[in-house]
Amino acid sequence: MSTTSRNKKTTRRRKGRFYLKIGPDTMNFDLTEEQRMIVSTAKKMMEKEIRPVLAARDRFQPLNGAEARDILKRLIPLGYLGAVIPEEDGGAGLDYLTCGLMYEQLEPEIKPIVFIHGFTTANIYQFSTPSQRARYLPDLLAANKIACSAITEPNVGSNPAAIETTAVKDGEDYVINGTKTFITNGWLSDIAVVVASVDRSLGGRGLTRFIVDREQSPYQVRNLDMMSEHSYVAELVFEDCRVPGSNVLGKIGSGLQETLRSFEIARCMVALMAVSLAQTAMDAAVKYAKERLQFGRPIGSFQLIQEMIADMVADIEAARMLAYRGLYLVDKGVRCVKETSLAKAYATEAAVRVTSQAIQIHGGYGLSREYPLEQYFREARSLTIPDGATQIQKLTVAREILGINAFR
Repeated sequence: MSTTSRNKKTTRRRKGRFYLKIGPDTMNFDLTEEQRMIVSTAKKMMEKEIRPVLAARDRFQPLNGAEARDILKRLIPLGYLGAVIPEEDGGAGLDYLTCGLMYEQLEPEIKPIVFIHGFTTANIYQFSTPSQRARYLPDLLAANKIACSAITEPNVGSNPAAIETTAVKDGEDYVINGTKTFITNGWLSDIAVVVASVDRSLGGRGLTRFIVDREQSPYQVRNLDMMSEHSYVAELVFEDCRVPGSNVLGKIGSGLQETLRSFEIARCMVALMAVSLAQTAMDAAVKYAKERLQFGRPIGSFQLIQEMIADMVADIEAARMLAYRGLYLVDKGVRCVKETSLAKAYATEAAVRVTSQAIQIHGGYGLSREYPLEQYFREARSLTIPDGATQIQKLTVAREILGINAFR
């Protein structure tokens, strides 16, 4: 290959900021024209539609229900709310990889709301009956109602097979009793997809998912005060909560399998939340390092600052590659437990390192609440635990490599 040809290829690859289509038989680093357009449009939307709204608020206060719906409605034209749902059913008809590109452009403050709402809406679409779709999708896609997924419990985190919430058949209905905790979007939610056991003696084989409409089947909500103001986390209490039998989502007893499969997508999306936070923090650090003068020159000219910037770039690029490889494999329809667990573990821990380094570069200002760096750090730290803590992800990766299960 000539030097000219190599340079042309390098130039082509550098046009796209993201690394795509990574698999055993292909390494194509280019964005498609459609993906470029979506990324560009999403960036413009954030700048023109979303940032002005967020800038007018106190950034230390979470959005309330009306504000969250307003933000979600503003995102409808680009397809955020039904990204992977086919166009004929009201969605954008995107693959998960393109969806990931789009999600990465979201402002950090709204990522949890948009991701959980879109993720739950897609789950309802995938496993619902035609009548369920007709009943719930219009309101979810129009952001008239906000959705959440309720899995974690006070005594159940990393082992969903041990879920204690029960759903007892009573005539044509099911009566749900139990408590879900650390539920993102919980205190904004109108619709919850709840994992409950129809028969505790069956263990994981008794788990079933239910669409619980808060208006039709009221449940109690208690806001949880978390490290990040923008986690939108709550405890949901179901006390003799009567849900129609027609609201069973998927097959009876298939709840565990469906939940574990959905984790592969969720882990990649959480990884991309972390990547976006890290990128935002690094961009701020680079800008500051160019402008801040010490000893008569920009601090960016100092070798140790340059080392931190180089380490930040390496962490971000590696995390992004892992996340997009996971989504690429999801789109291929293959099981990718190891790849998605690795993406989630690495990306979230990388975001903690990068945001911490960004604070260090800012010095005392990095600790000040006048700058958003400390907020980015708290949000990054908060991502290392949901959808499987880092240690659980590492055990999962090692299990896939060794063939030895550490979970006993």
